[in-house]
Amino acid sequence: MSGEKKGFHRAWLVFIGVCMMMAGGMGLVLNVMGNFFAPMAVAFGLINPATGGPDVTQVTLLMTVYSYVMLVWLPFCGRLFDKVDARILFGASGALIVVGLLLMNVWTEVWQIYISGACFGLGGPAIFLVGPSVLINNWFAPKQAGKFLGIASAFTGVGTFVWSPVFAGIIQSSGYKTGFTIEAGICAVLVLVPAIFFFRTRPEDVGLKPYGIEKEEAGAEAVKTSGVNGKFALGTVAFWCILVAAGLISLGGGYKSMMPTAVQSVGGPELAMLGATMISAAAIGNILGKIALGTLADKIGIRNAMIGFCVVCIIGFLLMVLFLGDNQVPMLAAGFCIGTADAMMSVGLPLATRNCFGDRRYGEIYSYMNMPIALLGGIGATFVALVANFTGGFQAAYGCGVVFMAIIAACIFIACVTALKFRDKWTYEGEPEKSRKGSESLVSSQEAAH
Repeated sequence: MSGEKKGFHRAWLVFIGVCMMMAGGMGLVLNVMGNFFAPMAVAFGLINPATGGPDVTQVTLLMTVYSYVMLVWLPFCGRLFDKVDARILFGASGALIVVGLLLMNVWTEVWQIYISGACFGLGGPAIFLVGPSVLINNWFAPKQAGKFLGIASAFTGVGTFVWSPVFAGIIQSSGYKTGFTIEAGICAVLVLVPAIFFFRTRPEDVGLKPYGIEKEEAGAEAVKTSGVNGKFALGTVAFWCILVAAGLISLGGGYKSMMPTAVQSVGGPELAMLGATMISAAAIGNILGKIALGTLADKIGIRNAMIGFCVVCIIGFLLMVLFLGDNQVPMLAAGFCIGTADAMMSVGLPLATRNCFGDRRYGEIYSYMNMPIALLGGIGATFVALVANFTGGFQAAYGCGVVFMAIIAACIFIACVTALKFRDKWTYEGEPEKSRKGSESLVSSQEAAH
């Protein structure tokens, strides 16, 4: 096997491809979908008789179908990352997303759009959730992966900044079907091109080593190919702690989206602009948080970085509890802090999973971790609204966020600490599932802080 080529490493192509996929996948398809709901409802004749406006309830079920198809498919798809060529897996998954978008042009009844939702659910694990972190973890050395995963993940936010106003204008001027056609074309370029031409599952597939591996401590290369299998992981405390943390983190999107409603519940419609600005502050927190968390994880360990981000989010929730209303600076600070929770989902959880269970079956194990995200991610706003209705105000709902973040911090701490106890169970591809003498020493020096 050859080492790193001078001047240019193929890992840079993989990184660029992942950035493209994040911007053209989740950043384009999922984060812009809300712009299509109202015009689709009108086209299907779904009108709210009380208000005379579009009734989007049946249309939004598209995303529910997407979530639950993905929930069922995740554990099966997770096993494919080590068995199927990346060009085939990512290419087929990307094609499903593109086909789902194009089919939105031909559906004439609302139930038919759920077929597109199923296409998104089948392609989602590779394109939206698990695939990006699998590629980054495979192609970059342990102390480089966090930074590059953080930067790549930030492209979902950057993409949203660009795509949302663009497609709002296209839909307004040319109709939602034209919007889906253009979206499908952009998605094809940003997802299928890197899938076919840039991606390979591991650097070993093309005779290379992970980028930056030669600069790390002795044993770092062995760490990149070792770990535990999915069956072993399911029996550990660390697995269930990360699973609980994943489910609670997934509720964060609801807290973010409900901020405008929360401030207007106290100060009335005149605070609508403040609420909208809070969403923008949260978007900035999302982008900067992903880059910062990935970089911090490489420097101080994922355990410490995740706990630090939980503290930042707790500050945001406390600001909402204490200053909710027409208090611009505290509210914008709260929006920024709460927005950083997205970094814990897209950057922190994959790095924590790799830290605890290794790279050997990372794709399979991390797919399991995404199941509570698929299950709970769509009900965050509903949860916040229900708590607010039950208690008579949003302060209690955001107070629950403080409790959730404390639980997340405790779960990550317990997971990383207890995972050290089975580090001697890490094995290599093709090696029997038994203790390997010295395997713990391979990683103890560079992972102890994690």
